[in-house]
Amino acid sequence: MAKTPDVSSFGSMDSLPELRMVLIGGEEESKSSNVKSSTGNFILGQDVFDMTRRTAQSEARQTEILGRRVTVVDTPGWLWSHMREDTPKLDQIEIQNSVHLCPPGPHVFLLVIHVESNLCQHVQQSLLEHLELFSCDVFPHTIVIFTTDTSESDEKIESKIQRTPALQWILQQCGNRKHVLNICNREDRDQVRLLFEKIDTMVAANGGRHFSASNVKDLKEEILAIRERASKRAKEVVEQRKKAKALLEGKLRIFYI
Repeated sequence: MAKTPDVSSFGSMDSLPELRMVLIGGEEESKSSNVKSSTGNFILGQDVFDMTRRTAQSEARQTEILGRRVTVVDTPGWLWSHMREDTPKLDQIEIQNSVHLCPPGPHVFLLVIHVESNLCQHVQQSLLEHLELFSCDVFPHTIVIFTTDTSESDEKIESKIQRTPALQWILQQCGNRKHVLNICNREDRDQVRLLFEKIDTMVAANGGRHFSASNVKDLKEEILAIRERASKRAKEVVEQRKKAKALLEGKLRIFYI
């Protein structure tokens, strides 16, 4: 089941202004790095999301940043080359249920895209179909995060974005709101401060409203049921293998006798 926020230090932060964000985005089949998790760790300033593996379930982490109580929710990614029907059902449910891990709902969705991504021709339909999981239009609450792990100048990065029609289309859907994060330079907290300012500007433009989690059905019970069925099937497979092994060993003993 989707993991609840780490609440070990909530008490000391209750009086701080909140900022709640959900990381979303597609992945390339040829890429092994977990860009969303890296972005979450960069924002939080600590390694709390596992970057060595694909994110299998949504999980939330919270800490104090720049005088604010910040919650970041990491989610499973989908393949840019896939339509929603090709994305595993459990991944879809985990993505959809992510908004319930930062109640009463996120201030912002951060659509994370590595600036070197080679997006396929299906990216537009893939994005639209996967964002439909949230029931309502999330674009007014979305900022595109372009991540880079090189020392390229902002001008070169901007040039790459301008040369890529798919990225231009995505930006248009998100009101041309974007932010570039050099995730290799974690000591540069000005990058995070500027991101917060852009989020605050967007929230103000939305009348101070966050995305309401009440717009999305809470599927915690469905997630639990799916995982229990998968666990049961795995146990049955193990038992079948044990029985088959025992049967084979028994036949071999008879053969050698």
